[in-house]
Amino acid sequence: MATKKAAAKQQEKKENESKSLYVRGILTEAMYGRREFKKGSDSKDKYRISLKIEPEDMEKLIEEAEPFYEDTEEKWLPKWYTDEDAREFLNLSSNFDLKIGIKENGQLKDLGTMWDYIQDNGNINGSKVVLLVTLKPGAIYPQAILIKELHQTNIEDLFNGFMETDGDDELPFN
Repeated sequence: MATKKAAAKQQEKKENESKSLYVRGILTEAMYGRREFKKGSDSKDKYRISLKIEPEDMEKLIEEAEPFYEDTEEKWLPKWYTDEDAREFLNLSSNFDLKIGIKENGQLKDLGTMWDYIQDNGNINGSKVVLLVTLKPGAIYPQAILIKELHQTNIEDLFNGFMETDGDDELPFN
């Protein structure tokens, strides 16, 4: 009997140490490296994800994250957690590569790692995805990406319609 109680307590402790959660949205960035900001830059290369998150998933994330941030100093709380106006995008990073898969014909297909997939196939920015995240005390990490609808942003997407309008006259380097 004591063994079952000990096992239950151990399971409860493990559940309180981390929690996995699925969030949906449009992937606006999936990369490895550093980013530059107005007020500095990232200090080291990491796997980075930016997700334009579904509003109801952001609400769920905030609710689920509450116990993991209750003992965190305010200066370390993520902006999406503290600022209601900063809840459109979820920006995450990890030292570890993420697994990536795709849903095709109702089946899940393993595509390997984010790094390998992007190196072989190009970016996945603009894709509709489900992101698996892990909550831990004071932190959130991306774990895996499931692509629901693949989109790959290319140069034509970025200069949509520019060439048809004879935009050469507007180029800054003329």
